[in-house]
Amino acid sequence: MKKIMKKMYIVMIISALGITGLFTFTPSASAASGCSDTSTGSDYQKIFSVCGTDSGDNVIGSIKPSGKGTYGKNYWKMDLQRYENGSYKTIGTRTGYIDWGSPSSRTFTNVLKKNAKTRIKVTFYTSSSYSTVNGTVYSGYWYR
Repeated sequence: MKKIMKKMYIVMIISALGITGLFTFTPSASAASGCSDTSTGSDYQKIFSVCGTDSGDNVIGSIKPSGKGTYGKNYWKMDLQRYENGSYKTIGTRTGYIDWGSPSSRTFTNVLKKNAKTRIKVTFYTSSSYSTVNGTVYSGYWYR
């Protein structure tokens, strides 16, 4: 009888810990994502939504204008970054442009899953020469 009571006690403790959240589980990578609606930079009054989303072995980075107004063409460089050894490291780069009525997205293929913080960094430029930075936007981070 003591053994049965002891087993029931252990099951109750494990259940209580699970209910209170002391056990944590990483969500499915296919559902993980991070987004942000902030912009910084000199002479940069535009707001863009930048998101990174897991899609199987790939990561999709997307940029879309947020708020009201007309923007015209904005050139960008998108960096997929992973947090390693105390800082974010770029593990992939894409380029392109966005116009007010035309959001942009790019796919980073075969991205390893290391259960590390991952984010998208988008740097905006004044022209297609990608020489003068006009602003930077970071997605929120997620674990991949």
